[in-house]
Amino acid sequence: NGLVAVQGDDDSPYSINAQLVGDGGTLIGPRISLGASGITPGAIPISDGTNYFLVWRDFSGNLKGQFLNTSGFLGKSITIATNVSINRSGTYFLALADTTYMVAFTKTDNYLYSQLVSTNGNLVGGQIKISDNFAREISMAYDGANFLIAWVEIIPDTDKDIYGQFISKEGSLIGSNFLIDGGPNYSDNPISLGFDGTRYLLAFHEQPPLSGNSDWYLYGRFITTTGEIEETFTICDISKMPLAPCVAFDNTNYFITWAQATDRSLYGRFYDKFGAPLDSSFVVIGPAENKLPIGGVGFGGGLYLVVATKVDSNFTDGDVYARFISPLTGIHNEKNLMPEKIALSQNYPNPFNSRTVIHYQLPFRSHITLKVFDMLGQEMAVLVNGIELPGNKSVNFSAENLSSGIYFYRLQAEGYVITKKLILIR
Repeated sequence: NGLVAVQGDDDSPYSINAQLVGDGGTLIGPRISLGASGITPGAIPISDGTNYFLVWRDFSGNLKGQFLNTSGFLGKSITIATNVSINRSGTYFLALADTTYMVAFTKTDNYLYSQLVSTNGNLVGGQIKISDNFAREISMAYDGANFLIAWVEIIPDTDKDIYGQFISKEGSLIGSNFLIDGGPNYSDNPISLGFDGTRYLLAFHEQPPLSGNSDWYLYGRFITTTGEIEETFTICDISKMPLAPCVAFDNTNYFITWAQATDRSLYGRFYDKFGAPLDSSFVVIGPAENKLPIGGVGFGGGLYLVVATKVDSNFTDGDVYARFISPLTGIHNEKNLMPEKIALSQNYPNPFNSRTVIHYQLPFRSHITLKVFDMLGQEMAVLVNGIELPGNKSVNFSAENLSSGIYFYRLQAEGYVITKKLILIR
């Protein structure tokens, strides 16, 4: 089962409510009123497996929290922080580490802060200032030891940069703020973080120069647990007018959702831990009455739960929809089968900037070489040179020391030679 936070009812468009849902798509019991009002978009829910915890902002600038059990009975209600920013959305987020929640929020001074809350509803320690700059569009994930909090820097009319900060589960800053995306183009829309057991994945918007306000690319960028920025891949191109990406991980693959303004639908797509797509994108929640579904996705209990609010062009008159999605177990099992022949796949992403992934298949144990050459046939990199066991393989190629241009990568094994082209763009 799951829980969906709903803002608004017959009495007020600002009331905070919750609805339990079954994995078959049925509503469980009536809508639950939390007896409170909040600023759009309402409450963010999270679960520790025993209880739900909902967090929202009220009109007095307080960040509120409410616990519910899985049967929908209200538990403890708390005030997490005061003097929080109420002028824009995307200014609070939360994640769970073992028995403690980390709640991040911007205050009226526009800096980012955090507060630990125990799963029994007690504040743990005091508030910690996280950002050295003004922050908006917050997201956060936990890697088993530390949190990574990411945000877009507020610079009026030029919100271009995305920053990150590691913080321990005890609430101590680890290192300093670091740059995740510092390109020359706007990135001033919602972001989303996930963690796959090895690396973080940040989904974010990037607006090309001279484009309109509604024209965005959606990108995914990997970040190590030490803050190193690794490969970037395209989630959705600008032609589909995408927005509002959300990332979740099912212990094997990523599932990423986003809204597409071109056909007013919310799409989803599965990706592996290297950012390679495992299937085609598909409609999760379709349009209705010319409304655009905007929402997100979470994973728990073996299923993804996608929740979206279908809104009109003024982002009002919303209807809330939800859908359960099963993990892509079929493709995962297929990838474990022994390959029947030697194969070399096209690198992904391609074109790429600095880092890309090359997949290949071996049906038997053999000595192989995998090398990269320039247009003149000069060897630029040796990626593999040795005995390899049979199976599905992948290797990361870092081209940080190479200039933009066309290159070739060549696999040689047991008399087979396969060559493919890759394109590096700076």
